[in-house]
Amino acid sequence: MLCLRDLVVKPGSWGLLRNALVAAMLVVFGLFSKNTLSPRTLAYKFVREMVKLQTEWKTRNWLEMSGEHFYVRYKPEDSSVAKMVLETAEQAFQPANRMLGMGPGEKVPVVIYPNKASFNKSFGWDADQNAMGVYWAGVIRVLSPNDWVKGDSYREKEKYFRDNGPMAHEYAHLIVDYKTGGNYPRWLTEGIAQYVEREVTGFQFRVPEITGPENLYSLSRMDKQFDFLPSQRVAYWQSLAMVEYMIELKGMNGIHRLLVQLGEGERFSPAFGDVYGMTLDEFQERFAATVVS
Repeated sequence: MLCLRDLVVKPGSWGLLRNALVAAMLVVFGLFSKNTLSPRTLAYKFVREMVKLQTEWKTRNWLEMSGEHFYVRYKPEDSSVAKMVLETAEQAFQPANRMLGMGPGEKVPVVIYPNKASFNKSFGWDADQNAMGVYWAGVIRVLSPNDWVKGDSYREKEKYFRDNGPMAHEYAHLIVDYKTGGNYPRWLTEGIAQYVEREVTGFQFRVPEITGPENLYSLSRMDKQFDFLPSQRVAYWQSLAMVEYMIELKGMNGIHRLLVQLGEGERFSPAFGDVYGMTLDEFQERFAATVVS
């Protein structure tokens, strides 16, 4: 059952937000004194929650529609598609949680931006950047289906958005982020998000032409330069293919164990070695051998 609420801001909202910020800071200081997680992990979680609160405050006067696990904020011009976005997110919730073994303890905020200009502006991106959705700091942000979804009827648009939209992909990013406390390499979360997205919706990016191992990027470059690699198509395909190989080796249980260790503050290399019984260099060599010339 979906519930549409018009304006959600109440008198004294800033005071409530200020109190929440102070309370969060006190909680973090307490965690630092008695929590076994690394200061870096705790600091990341604190910053993430502060950015999330900031986003919620900036969109406090937007319309809001709430579901069981998500709530969507949007401008009046997107009233016709807010339900579409919310229901698609809800449909991805259970299957993604089953695959990754976790769900957030509170409703997930989703913000719909009416056009590419407003979407890119929210990140400080150049006008020529193209994205349908982004997960960042506890919030899923999506470009309005009105801006890009094809179809003559609402039902056709709904199906197109469900099959091609970003909700399952971005929600998978959120799960990985919360499960690891931000302690993961970029290629790993992209590979997992694509895997979950394909299992939930059937969508997969077009496979690039790979003639052999010489077309692959090193793990070092995938770690440090993912968003700047010459072929983003290869980078995304390789991240998915490596996650698929990891699942072939140890199943989804291996992915779960790895994410848990990362969430406990372990560095990626020793955590990977503990779960998969090999170094990252050995993994890279064995994976490359599966890419037949």
